[in-house]
Amino acid sequence: MHTKPNHGLLYAIACILLWSFIPVVSRFGQANLDNFQFLFWSNSLSLLVVGFFWFIQKSSKPPQTFTIKQFLYILFLGFLGCTFYYLCLYFGYANGIGLEVLVIQYCWPLIMIVLSAILLRERLSFISCAAVAAGFFGILMVLTKGSISELKLANLNVALIVLLGAFSFALFSVLSKKFKGEPYTITTLLFVGGLITSTFSLFIFSKFAWPTHDELIPVIINGAFINGISYIFWLKALEKIKASTAATLVFLAPVLSSIWIVLFFQEPFYLSYAIGLSLVIISGYISVKNQ
Repeated sequence: MHTKPNHGLLYAIACILLWSFIPVVSRFGQANLDNFQFLFWSNSLSLLVVGFFWFIQKSSKPPQTFTIKQFLYILFLGFLGCTFYYLCLYFGYANGIGLEVLVIQYCWPLIMIVLSAILLRERLSFISCAAVAAGFFGILMVLTKGSISELKLANLNVALIVLLGAFSFALFSVLSKKFKGEPYTITTLLFVGGLITSTFSLFIFSKFAWPTHDELIPVIINGAFINGISYIFWLKALEKIKASTAATLVFLAPVLSSIWIVLFFQEPFYLSYAIGLSLVIISGYISVKNQ
């Protein structure tokens, strides 16, 4: 007897596998490009890919209209989730220790729990509070390598920027809950907002530059697949499986990412990294399941 495959799970796993390569492609893609330039090319390619899928499917559904206020709101969400978050994240992977950045990056679900209580008036249970506390303790374990004396100002500056990016993505996720719409259209408009704001940031804080020959493949992979097609996979997954199931699967990403970082960059793996990573993953899992 043959069982029907769960295509939703397959889509979710494919998406998470792509997301797990963010530390690798962002490091290789920024050999000469800075984080502003890298993000500009990434958002440009992502918009092309997502926009292509939106154009294909829109013929089968009536077009969705938005008010000016709604349109500006989506563009602002695009700035939070497609520009500011990735600027901080790419800066972290280019200038910090990959495994440290990885742990701080995935504290955004924990911050999301706190922001949901503040902005959406969602009840913050004891279990949620304990999970948040455990997650931030895990981050401290990674930053200090198990010893407060190991916390250096240079590493702290990078960590704070990545933490600010995680806060931005958590805020993006919470504010997105207030807005409902056709997912392909919303995703395309998010990348429109991301491209507009990343273009402004490029010319204000950096300058236009073409990827070098060695950076071209990482830029294409990141823009077209990791930040482009992955969104399509995620939408398909959410159509077929519960959001809570999909969200808990996200915590496979940092586990895979830590493997890629060690394999590609031979970074030392301290016991405190394993403890910290485990605390962040477990606390995030508990937080999501407790929603």
